Amino acid sequence: MPEAAHSNQFTSTSSTNAPDNGTGGGNATAGAASAEQPAPYGGPVSEPAAPPRRIRTLDLIKAKAEGRRWAMLTSYDQYTSALFEQAGVEALLVGDSAANNVYGHATTLPVTVDELIPLARAVASATSRALIVADLPFGSYEISDEQAVATAVRFMKEAGVHAVKLEGGARMASRIKAITTAGIPVMAHIGFTPQAEHNLGGYKVQGRGDAGSALLDDARAVAEAGAFSVVMEMVPSGLAGQVTSELTIPTVGIGAGADCDAQVLVWQDMAGLRTGRAPRFVKRYADLHSVLTEAVGTYVDEVKSGVFPEPERSFD
Repeated sequence: MPEAAHSNQFTSTSSTNAPDNGTGGGNATAGAASAEQPAPYGGPVSEPAAPPRRIRTLDLIKAKAEGRRWAMLTSYDQYTSALFEQAGVEALLVGDSAANNVYGHATTLPVTVDELIPLARAVASATSRALIVADLPFGSYEISDEQAVATAVRFMKEAGVHAVKLEGGARMASRIKAITTAGIPVMAHIGFTPQAEHNLGGYKVQGRGDAGSALLDDARAVAEAGAFSVVMEMVPSGLAGQVTSELTIPTVGIGAGADCDAQVLVWQDMAGLRTGRAPRFVKRYADLHSVLTEAVGTYVDEVKSGVFPEPERSFD
């Protein structure tokens, strides 16, 4: 779908550029409106185009009520975030998956707040429309409600994100309530929660059989605590559909079937940059690994053979 169609689905233009926290006004860094242009055929001067305003959490909740789905991808840098926004992605997640996809760790556990904030700042600065959500990394919110609020505040102030995400259901309800009471939107994450992989016995589908009622309770608890959305990871599709039908806040699926209100994937998985065995829920829409390997290989060959740089790329 063209970008304009995505933009019109969630946003309208605004003549103001007020700061935005994910629930309020437009983007403060979207840039000035274009200069006035004469209308064709000698008509009056046209009004300058207003910049797009940020998608807000309330826009996503409204989309659910109206039966409109939306897409989310991870992003960790300015180029991918700007590209994904241009392609129509409504929400970008600066995930703790940066531990694997940026810093080279085997799990999400080692990444720190200080490592994620610069990545989140780059994503927020490079975009003008998408809602930017940052993960609270392992160890940055579990100790107390006060710790959770302090960490969330850092992401809002230092990175300029519009919401934060944390893992855990009913056990994290007080954290969600504390953060939202401080004025910060929260996206919850239930089902398989990677930060608790050792406690869960590895990467396994959650909510099968009798465990389904506990997952339903988790979904209800995070919604009641004030979360504006909830991610469900590796959850049986029927159960995810039941949660989606019951909640008034949007559900975001990753390995949770097609009935969720939105979907999220790690972009390196989606684009085929990461090779090897992928989780069952991953669909590769490109083979970026092969494209880049071929491009870099050609560059290396041309450097070694003296083909590059050509005369037109050199100076007299």
